Amino acid sequence: MANKYVNFISDEHFLECIENLHNSYIKAKEGISQKKFYSNKIDTVKLTFDAKFNNLTEEAVIKNEIMRQIDKSINNSIGIFHEQILGGVKGYEMGSLSGYYIKATDDTLFADIKNKHNTMNSSAASNSENSFF
Repeated sequence: MANKYVNFISDEHFLECIENLHNSYIKAKEGISQKKFYSNKIDTVKLTFDAKFNNLTEEAVIKNEIMRQIDKSINNSIGIFHEQILGGVKGYEMGSLSGYYIKATDDTLFADIKNKHNTMNSSAASNSENSFF
């Protein structure tokens, strides 16, 4: 029987990955509270400027920062989702060592997966841009 969702991994694996991601969304939203917010290291200077320059109340700034923290957690979960999906492709597995996220079971490929784009500092980006021209 053909796969219902995608043709490169089993439906069971795909649904398990979706379930794990959904659970991450729930956990990210449940794990944030105002008490936890204040226990985290926060940049009070930035929050003060955010409030003043954007004409926001303290409550609105805190709500925005909590949403940013949830979004950051979810973005990390999306990266794990990608790794889990690709780890279910025949001949590949999730990496168990630092330095790579996916590897071919025959050790011919090691990959570092990024959600949107490679992360690099501005100096590396500048050098990268200059090296192509």
